[in-house]
Amino acid sequence: MIEILDCPFAKEIKDDLTKWFKSEKNNEIPGFALKTEELTEPKTPEIKRLFDWIESIIPRVAIELARNSYSLFNADFRSNTSNFKIDSYWGLYYNTNSFVYPHTHFPHAMSFGYYINVPMGSSPFTIMKDLKEDVNFYPKEGQLFVFDSSIQHVVNPSPVAGRMMLAGDIAYLSRFGN
Repeated sequence: MIEILDCPFAKEIKDDLTKWFKSEKNNEIPGFALKTEELTEPKTPEIKRLFDWIESIIPRVAIELARNSYSLFNADFRSNTSNFKIDSYWGLYYNTNSFVYPHTHFPHAMSFGYYINVPMGSSPFTIMKDLKEDVNFYPKEGQLFVFDSSIQHVVNPSPVAGRMMLAGDIAYLSRFGN
């Protein structure tokens, strides 16, 4: 459903990621969160470092997400097709009472959220099932959430301001990534 990992160098990149976000043009999206434009290439050395780490662990994450799913991804004949690439990313900032409507990231393979800043009392990341809220995950600063892009999810109105994150989509390149 979702894999949650701690970035081993989160403290080293936090300040620079925060500066990057504040320097980017932000637009208010439905739900009142602030969003940067969608980007396809890392704009800072810290984002590049983060994305190199994410892309290095994504094959293992995909194996975990596919476990018990009867997916052919874990079949022996697919052992050399674990090729993934971050396709796009954007920054999000949540003011008090801002939220994100239920949505998916289909048709991408996986999506991620990297949490730069998470004030105490921030709303959870909520997985939905059959159009109803099902499971809450409470992010912590420096955590990476990776999930199947077709899973519907939501962030309900935040009682506090200050949650900042990078979100993005990951493409599965199969044998075409070599």
